[in-house]
Amino acid sequence: MQTTLPTVSRLFLLRHAQSAWPKPGERDFDRQLDTIGRAEAERIGRAAAGMDLSPTLLVCSTAERCKQTAAAFMAAMEHAPDVSLDPDLYSAGPDHYMAICQAVASGSSVMIVGHNPMIEEAFNRLAGARVASSHIPAGFPTAGLAAFTRSGDEPWRLETLLTP
Repeated sequence: MQTTLPTVSRLFLLRHAQSAWPKPGERDFDRQLDTIGRAEAERIGRAAAGMDLSPTLLVCSTAERCKQTAAAFMAAMEHAPDVSLDPDLYSAGPDHYMAICQAVASGSSVMIVGHNPMIEEAFNRLAGARVASSHIPAGFPTAGLAAFTRSGDEPWRLETLLTP
Protein backbone atom coordinates (compact mmCIF):
# COMPACT_ATOMS: atom_id res chain seq x y z
CA MET A 1 0.00 0.00 0.00
CA GLN A 2 1.39 3.35 -1.03
CA THR A 3 0.83 6.39 1.17
CA THR A 4 0.62 9.84 -0.37
CA LEU A 5 2.05 12.58 1.80
CA PRO A 6 0.40 16.02 1.75
CA THR A 7 2.12 18.61 -0.37
CA VAL A 8 4.00 21.28 1.59
CA SER A 9 3.18 24.94 0.93
CA ARG A 10 5.30 27.91 1.95
CA LEU A 11 4.33 31.46 2.80
CA PHE A 12 6.69 34.37 3.42
CA LEU A 13 5.86 37.74 4.97
CA LEU A 14 8.45 40.44 4.26
CA ARG A 15 8.05 43.93 5.67
CA HIS A 16 9.64 46.64 3.55
CA ALA A 17 13.08 47.78 4.68
CA GLN A 18 13.74 51.11 6.39
CA SER A 19 12.61 54.06 4.33
CA ALA A 20 13.70 57.65 4.25
CA TRP A 21 11.62 60.40 5.78
CA PRO A 22 9.42 62.08 3.17
CA LYS A 23 10.89 64.98 1.29
CA PRO A 24 8.85 68.19 1.34
CA GLY A 25 5.74 67.62 -0.76
CA GLU A 26 6.48 63.90 -1.25
CA ARG A 27 3.63 61.45 -0.78
CA ASP A 28 4.13 58.64 1.75
CA PHE A 29 3.47 56.18 -1.09
CA ASP A 30 6.57 57.47 -2.96
CA ARG A 31 9.06 57.26 -0.09
CA GLN A 32 12.20 55.31 -1.00
CA LEU A 33 14.55 53.15 1.02
CA ASP A 34 17.32 55.00 2.78
CA THR A 35 20.92 53.75 2.92
CA ILE A 36 20.21 51.55 5.94
CA GLY A 37 17.09 50.15 4.26
CA ARG A 38 18.94 49.18 1.08
CA ALA A 39 21.54 47.34 3.17
CA GLU A 40 18.78 45.64 5.23
CA ALA A 41 16.97 44.42 2.12
CA GLU A 42 20.17 43.08 0.56
CA ARG A 43 21.19 41.37 3.81
CA ILE A 44 17.81 39.68 4.29
CA GLY A 45 17.83 38.54 0.65
CA ARG A 46 21.26 36.93 1.03
CA ALA A 47 20.25 35.26 4.30
CA ALA A 48 17.05 33.91 2.75
CA ALA A 49 18.89 32.63 -0.32
CA GLY A 50 21.39 30.86 1.92
CA MET A 51 18.52 29.09 3.70
CA ASP A 52 16.62 28.29 0.48
CA LEU A 53 13.74 30.56 1.50
CA SER A 54 12.77 31.43 -2.03
CA PRO A 55 9.24 32.04 -3.25
CA THR A 56 7.96 31.21 -6.72
CA LEU A 57 5.47 34.10 -6.57
CA LEU A 58 6.09 37.47 -4.97
CA VAL A 59 3.02 39.66 -4.27
CA CYS A 60 4.24 43.20 -3.68
CA SER A 61 2.70 46.50 -2.68
CA THR A 62 3.03 49.15 -5.37
CA ALA A 63 4.57 51.59 -2.87
CA GLU A 64 8.10 52.52 -3.91
CA ARG A 65 9.79 51.28 -0.72
CA CYS A 66 8.19 47.84 -1.13
CA LYS A 67 9.21 47.56 -4.77
CA GLN A 68 12.77 48.52 -3.84
CA THR A 69 12.81 45.96 -1.00
CA ALA A 70 11.52 43.26 -3.36
CA ALA A 71 14.13 44.11 -6.00
CA ALA A 72 16.99 43.90 -3.50
CA PHE A 73 15.60 40.64 -2.12
CA MET A 74 15.22 39.09 -5.59
CA ALA A 75 18.75 40.10 -6.59
CA ALA A 76 20.04 37.53 -4.09
CA MET A 77 17.84 34.70 -5.41
CA GLU A 78 19.17 32.12 -7.86
CA HIS A 79 15.80 32.04 -9.63
CA ALA A 80 13.69 35.18 -9.68
CA PRO A 81 10.05 34.60 -8.70
CA ASP A 82 7.10 35.76 -10.72
CA VAL A 83 5.95 39.16 -9.43
CA SER A 84 2.42 40.41 -8.95
CA LEU A 85 1.97 44.05 -7.92
CA ASP A 86 -1.00 44.57 -5.61
CA PRO A 87 -1.94 48.22 -4.97
CA ASP A 88 -4.33 47.16 -2.19
CA LEU A 89 -1.41 46.02 0.00
CA TYR A 90 -0.66 49.70 0.65
CA SER A 91 -4.01 50.74 2.07
CA ALA A 92 -6.11 47.63 2.70
CA GLY A 93 -6.30 46.16 6.17
CA PRO A 94 -4.95 42.88 7.47
CA ASP A 95 -7.93 40.96 6.11
CA HIS A 96 -6.62 41.56 2.58
CA TYR A 97 -3.23 40.15 3.60
CA MET A 98 -4.93 37.15 5.21
CA ALA A 99 -6.99 36.52 2.07
CA ILE A 100 -3.75 36.21 0.10
CA CYS A 101 -2.31 33.88 2.78
CA GLN A 102 -5.36 31.64 2.71
CA ALA A 103 -5.39 31.53 -1.11
CA VAL A 104 -1.90 29.98 -1.31
CA ALA A 105 -2.41 26.81 -3.30
CA SER A 106 -1.09 23.48 -2.12
CA GLY A 107 2.56 23.11 -3.05
CA SER A 108 2.97 26.83 -3.78
CA SER A 109 5.57 29.20 -2.38
CA VAL A 110 4.29 32.78 -2.05
CA MET A 111 5.82 35.92 -0.54
CA ILE A 112 3.96 39.07 0.44
CA VAL A 113 6.04 42.27 0.54
CA GLY A 114 4.07 44.85 2.44
CA HIS A 115 3.60 47.28 5.28
CA ASN A 116 3.04 47.48 8.98
CA PRO A 117 0.75 47.21 10.82
CA MET A 118 -0.77 44.73 8.32
CA ILE A 119 2.30 42.46 8.09
CA GLU A 120 2.51 42.27 11.87
CA GLU A 121 -1.20 41.53 12.22
CA ALA A 122 -0.99 38.78 9.57
CA PHE A 123 2.04 37.35 11.39
CA ASN A 124 0.15 37.41 14.71
CA ARG A 125 -2.87 35.66 13.20
CA LEU A 126 -0.78 32.99 11.48
CA ALA A 127 1.69 32.32 14.29
CA GLY A 128 -0.69 32.76 17.21
CA ALA A 129 -0.40 35.32 19.99
CA ARG A 130 1.98 33.31 22.19
CA VAL A 131 4.44 32.54 19.41
CA ALA A 132 4.19 36.07 18.02
CA SER A 133 4.87 37.74 21.36
CA SER A 134 7.94 35.55 21.95
CA HIS A 135 9.39 36.23 18.48
CA ILE A 136 8.55 39.90 17.95
CA PRO A 137 7.94 41.49 21.36
CA ALA A 138 8.85 44.95 20.00
CA GLY A 139 6.86 44.57 16.77
CA PHE A 140 7.62 43.29 13.28
CA PRO A 141 10.97 44.81 12.24
CA THR A 142 11.73 46.55 8.98
CA ALA A 143 13.04 43.98 6.46
CA GLY A 144 11.86 41.21 8.79
CA LEU A 145 11.07 37.96 6.99
CA ALA A 146 8.76 35.32 8.44
CA ALA A 147 8.62 31.92 6.76
CA PHE A 148 5.64 29.62 7.32
CA THR A 149 4.90 26.11 6.08
CA ARG A 150 1.83 23.93 6.01
CA SER A 151 1.07 20.43 4.85
CA GLY A 152 -2.25 19.88 3.17
CA ASP A 153 -5.03 21.64 5.07
CA GLU A 154 -3.13 22.04 8.33
CA PRO A 155 -2.71 25.55 9.78
CA TRP A 156 0.36 27.57 8.91
CA ARG A 157 3.37 26.87 11.16
CA LEU A 158 6.20 29.36 11.71
CA GLU A 159 9.38 27.89 10.26
CA THR A 160 11.75 30.80 10.87
CA LEU A 161 11.91 34.53 11.42
CA LEU A 162 14.85 36.45 9.99
CA THR A 163 15.76 39.98 10.91
CA PRO A 164 18.47 42.05 9.22
